[in-house]
Amino acid sequence: MNPIQKSLHVENATVPFFTYVQDEIEFITFDTSACIPPEPMINAMLALEKLTAPSIKVVMINHQNPVGLLAKIGNFYDIQTEELGDGKIKLVFSYKAGESEKADLSKKSCAG
Repeated sequence: MNPIQKSLHVENATVPFFTYVQDEIEFITFDTSACIPPEPMINAMLALEKLTAPSIKVVMINHQNPVGLLAKIGNFYDIQTEELGDGKIKLVFSYKAGESEKADLSKKSCAG
């Protein structure tokens, strides 16, 4: 049985966000696969602001591996990646105790 997704309002987001609960974990999901930079970075940083406990995970669907984002925040979260059949990539960000609190999520764009 699929969990029921609910719309989640995220201030300043440029794509829709959704949330659902499965196995006592809250998942916050969004899809930036049709976006161009810096939108994936901005939306990911907004989502990661909500990743405040081990009982929350953030799921991002993107058109490629977001190397700029991962370079910026990769040490502060556990991140699982999965290539989807349609060329997209799915990233699941999990809270890392003692590290996630140190992430600087204030600068929401690439310095590229």
